[in-house]
Amino acid sequence: MSRNSIMSLAKVFMDLNDAMDTVIKLEGNLNDQAFFNDINKFATTMMNGFTHATYKALHRLKTSKPSCDTVKQMVEGIPSSLSYNKDDASKMLPVQSAMWNTHSIKYLPVLAKEGIKHNVGGTDKRGGLLLADPRDDHKRNTLQLLVHVADASNVISCDTAYLNAMKALRKAGLLVKTDVKYLLYRACHPAAKMRFEYLAEWDPDSLMTGTRKGLPYIHYIINKYQSLSSFTMNLRTSLKNYPQHIGCLFKKDNNGKTAVRSAIEKHCTDKTFKAIHDCIPTDTTLPILHHAMKDAPEYFNDFSVRYPSAIYLRNENGRSFTQAQLAAGTKTFENDCLLFLRLSDDEIAEVDPVTKQYPFLTAATTGTGNLSTVYFLLSKNPSLLDRYREQVTGERTEVQDGACTRKRSREEQGE
Repeated sequence: MSRNSIMSLAKVFMDLNDAMDTVIKLEGNLNDQAFFNDINKFATTMMNGFTHATYKALHRLKTSKPSCDTVKQMVEGIPSSLSYNKDDASKMLPVQSAMWNTHSIKYLPVLAKEGIKHNVGGTDKRGGLLLADPRDDHKRNTLQLLVHVADASNVISCDTAYLNAMKALRKAGLLVKTDVKYLLYRACHPAAKMRFEYLAEWDPDSLMTGTRKGLPYIHYIINKYQSLSSFTMNLRTSLKNYPQHIGCLFKKDNNGKTAVRSAIEKHCTDKTFKAIHDCIPTDTTLPILHHAMKDAPEYFNDFSVRYPSAIYLRNENGRSFTQAQLAAGTKTFENDCLLFLRLSDDEIAEVDPVTKQYPFLTAATTGTGNLSTVYFLLSKNPSLLDRYREQVTGERTEVQDGACTRKRSREEQGE
C-alpha cells in the first residue's frame, strides 16, 4: 500500500471517528429516531464489511505472508472474522484454510488459539481444529489433516513446516498426548516422516497398542498401502522403542496372524524380507531368531538364512537359543533328536536363567514331560542329578534355618 493510500485511509477513519463521537453525543439530545435507525443500519453494514474484508484477508495469508503478530492483531480486533463464511461457497474457516498451504500453515496455531477464545466451531472443537474440513472428501478434521497432508514437489520443507505447527499447537495445549493414538497411523507415510517420528517419540506406546478398524496399526498400514515404505517406517521406529520385541514385526492381530506374515501374504517373501533387512542388518544384535521360532515358526528358515549369526545371541531374559527351544516345550528326543545330539557338555549343564533349572528338569516339566528326553540328557551327565539333589537339600536347609531363626526371634521378643 502506498504512502498516499495509507494517509487517505487514516483520514477516512479519523473522519469516521469524529462522526461516531457526534452520534454518541446526540443520543438523548436529538428526538429523531429515524436518524438513529439509519445510523445503526449503516454501522452494522460497516461492521459486516470489516468482518468480511478481514475474513477474506485471512484466506489470503499464503500470498500476503504477514507476521504472526500481525495476524493476531487482525483477529483480536475483528474476532468475528474467524468464523465468518457468509457468501463463501467453500464454507471454510480461516483456520481450515491455513492448513492447506505450506506458506500459511505457520498461522494455524495463532488462529486456533484465538478461535478458542471465541468458541469458533462450537464447544470442545479447539478453535475449529476438530471440525470436519469441507474441502476434504473424507471429512477429516484439521488435526488429522495436519499430520497427513504432503507436498510431493517439496517433501522436506512441507514436512518441516507442518511439524513446526504441531509443536506450536502442543505448546499451546491444543495438541495433546491422547491425540497421538488417533493420529499416528495417518502420519505413517514417507512424506510425513518427521511428523510420524515426532508423534511416535511423544507416545511410543501407540506404536504397539494403537488400533484402526480393529487392526493393530502395523497390520492396518500393511493392508492400506500398496508399497512397503510405510511398513518400513513403522518397523524402524518401533525398533527404536521396543528392540526387545523386535519392534512390531511379530505383532499379532486378533486372529493370531503376525505382521511379518501379513506383509508376506500381500507383498511376497523377498520384498518383505528386503524391507525388514533395511531396518535390521544381517549382523544384528537383536535375538530375532528367538522371536521367529516362537511367533513365526513357519518363516523360521527364511529368518535363519538371512540372520545366521543370531543363533548365538541370547534374548532379553538371558536365554540362549537352545534354552529358548527347550523352554518352549515342543522339542523332544523323538521329534528332533539332532537338536539333543548336538548339545555340548556345557549346554547340558547350563542352568536356565529364568527357571533356574538344568535342561533335564526343563524337559521334565514343560509340555508333557518327555521321559526319553530326560533320560538322554541325564545319560550325558549323570552328575547333574546329584547336583540337583544338593541344590534342593541346600534350599530346604536355608528355609528351615530361616524358620528357626524367626521362631527364636519371636520367643525372645515374647520374653
